Amino acid sequence: MSTTEEQKILIELETMPFIVGPTENGQERKQQQFDDLRMKDVGGRVQNGHSDTKSVMSTVISRKNGISATSGLINFICGMIGPGCFSLAVSFKQAGLWGGLALVFIVGFLSLYSMHKIVSCSQFLAKSNGDQSLDYGEMAEAAMLNSYRWARRHAKLAKIVVNACLLAFQLGVITVFMVFAVEHVIEIWEFIADSPPPFSKSVIILMYFVPQMLLNFIGHMKLITILCLCGNVIIFAAIVLITKELMMHKWYPTWELNSVTGIEGISLAAGALIYSFEGQAMVLPLENSLKRPKDMTGMTGVLSTAMNLVTVLYAFLGFFGYVTFGPTVQGSLTLNLPNSVLTVSIKGLLVLKIFFGSAIQLFVIVQMLLPSLRSKISEDRKMIHRFLPYALRLGLMLVSLCLALVVPNLMQIIPLVGITSGLLISLILPSFLDCMVFLPVYKKQGEIFKYYQKMIINLFLFVLGWLFLGSGLYSSIDDIINNDV
Repeated sequence: MSTTEEQKILIELETMPFIVGPTENGQERKQQQFDDLRMKDVGGRVQNGHSDTKSVMSTVISRKNGISATSGLINFICGMIGPGCFSLAVSFKQAGLWGGLALVFIVGFLSLYSMHKIVSCSQFLAKSNGDQSLDYGEMAEAAMLNSYRWARRHAKLAKIVVNACLLAFQLGVITVFMVFAVEHVIEIWEFIADSPPPFSKSVIILMYFVPQMLLNFIGHMKLITILCLCGNVIIFAAIVLITKELMMHKWYPTWELNSVTGIEGISLAAGALIYSFEGQAMVLPLENSLKRPKDMTGMTGVLSTAMNLVTVLYAFLGFFGYVTFGPTVQGSLTLNLPNSVLTVSIKGLLVLKIFFGSAIQLFVIVQMLLPSLRSKISEDRKMIHRFLPYALRLGLMLVSLCLALVVPNLMQIIPLVGITSGLLISLILPSFLDCMVFLPVYKKQGEIFKYYQKMIINLFLFVLGWLFLGSGLYSSIDDIINNDV
């Protein structure tokens, strides 16, 4: 997975005139500007209030300002493809060659399906309430407010849970970035000095933390965002370099590699794949930025096209990465590349990409937490207000640092992040919110078949998600304790 928040911030920077956010007092949200502010259905009738599902979903909205579907597709693909794609071969090692290949397409399909749910819920709620733009947490709150009577009193809790999962995932991403960067720094040191570094990995993590923390004290992220997005060129250059190596390297015979492993290996592989496919946090900001939101969905929409391309690329890198390096495959394919001036240069550039990317990940977390913290402190305490952002950044980074010191291995930390907060964001919560939005509507309209169809599918995915979370968390903790890598 790439730094999805880089794409989110870039979209906001490029489309600031029409992206809807909190007003200055932070209490109300503005409506977006459209070519026609009245929402009409296909027959031209004006829609007011809470309409039925068909009329609301058939509403066609075109924003006065917005990016095209092609630009949205490019943004989404760049957001999905990042350092996480280099860890896919490990998933094949954990799940087996053919088990891993099947799992890539299964996780890819489930991720796409969940993204469609998130967009459908957001579009239905936004259109039926005046087409406000909604992020993931706001969509969860609106879903509960527009659902059953018993659910309405839990609307704030739903928003808190979703935002907490997003925050946990972002902290996990920062931890992965830290470990990723340090492992590549060690490789670069060994190439230049022709000997292992004189410090342990834990010490190097602490040394790396210092400049990273200094960078994270910067509050203005526009320049860093642009530099980070330029780093996507580095990612694609690394993919080209790895592809060349995979095609020219001698392959292991497929029958010598594990075909399918047990539930523990499959659970760990699923966690790493969920991490790589995680893009749910980026979906709604991207949908809010499109000139025609309808371009986001459909068989040939932005979501389906991007996810199909990404899934094929992930399957290619994972399959041929495992066939090429076999049991010796490491936490990132870049670590398997033979050291040369070219490969070490790519690794150095990847470290820089990660270095700036961590600053953006933290910036987004701070932006989410800071307003609520400031509201709890008296305005008279100006000194506290002044230093609060720095204290918050330091505290959050220390959490990631502690996790990196406890789990300083990519093969362990990536599945742990993916199978916990990643799974909640990408499978469990979308299934629950989809029920909260559409089941009351279908029941009121008497569409019994759609009601039970949606309930059964979402219930199956909800239970499946919790089963994977339980088994994956157990496998990850067992792997960390036994250091079975």
